[in-house]
Amino acid sequence: MKSRTWRAAAVAAASVGLGAVLVQAQSTLKPQPARTTSTMANPYKIVPSWPTLGPGMKWGGAIGIIPDGKGGTWMHFRSEPPIIHFDASGKIVKTFGDGMFVQAHGFCQDKQGNFWAGDSGPFQDDPKTAGRGYQIFKYSPDGKLLMTLGKAGVSQAGTDTFVNPTACAVASNGDIIFADGHWPRPKVSQQDGDRLVRLSVQGKFLAAYGKAGNGPGEFLGPHGLAFDSQGRLFVADRSNNRIQILDKDMKFVDEWRHFGRPSGVTILKDDTLVVADSESSQVIDGSPMAPEGPGRVMRNPGWQNGIRVGSAKDGSLRYFIADTRPEGMAADELGNIYGGWTGGCDKSPSGGCLQKWVRK
Repeated sequence: MKSRTWRAAAVAAASVGLGAVLVQAQSTLKPQPARTTSTMANPYKIVPSWPTLGPGMKWGGAIGIIPDGKGGTWMHFRSEPPIIHFDASGKIVKTFGDGMFVQAHGFCQDKQGNFWAGDSGPFQDDPKTAGRGYQIFKYSPDGKLLMTLGKAGVSQAGTDTFVNPTACAVASNGDIIFADGHWPRPKVSQQDGDRLVRLSVQGKFLAAYGKAGNGPGEFLGPHGLAFDSQGRLFVADRSNNRIQILDKDMKFVDEWRHFGRPSGVTILKDDTLVVADSESSQVIDGSPMAPEGPGRVMRNPGWQNGIRVGSAKDGSLRYFIADTRPEGMAADELGNIYGGWTGGCDKSPSGGCLQKWVRK
């Protein structure tokens, strides 16, 4: 029986191509129950019931996280108000940005203290959001809107438009780098516009890097960005199941796949690398160019969701926090790790979509 099965597979591979057979086999995989334990070292514990929302507020996805260096954090939030500052105790200090976002995505703070916040637009065609989304907003530290980039409702890879802004990071010279392109995405969006975009602090378009694809320096749904101590850019190339490393000239250096399917990435001053994996072994819509094929299939099968902690210097993997599925990812020099969930938040011990992990 086994030999007959293998002969049938060989015939099928010869007639339609081995790649097609592998994609067909992938599409039949079923999601497995999530493993919630690991034998890897984990020196972290979650802070329960942290933070606390204000009266009448409801949790939405916590996608963007910027620690304040004092044990608190700024959060880019898929609810209202969309930008919130929590202090170390978890209490709200400040909010702003009400009514501005279709889908919060991409959040960083420049050297002048200003906040850059992206709006990726919806993930599916949605007539209710027509004429909105696909923009970047710059705010002062006090929450004053300073600048709006992109054209509302236009999802294209241009010098004054964006496909789907998803993440940002600040280069050593102060330039702002945005990841542009999300999967899944609406049909009205440019389907092959995945790239990185470089902006000046004045919002001027300076350059674009890469294109949609699987090769070195190509991207599918880049979803997180972080610079290391050498000035190299680590890109969470999520739909390609890898981290790509680019040098100061934005040239490809390496790719790492042992940190899972990266949704978020952050790097501390000592090059500690923290990576969130929220999508491995999950059934998710994807690009026709994705390694697992198009449509709604299991992505990066066999890998466990969680937070992986290692080194940007040598790629070593040190710790693994299991039983969590954050997309948003941040850490501070005090030893805290922050994870932002975008779904299933009622199951989180934190009491909502934002989690804070501290040393045991």
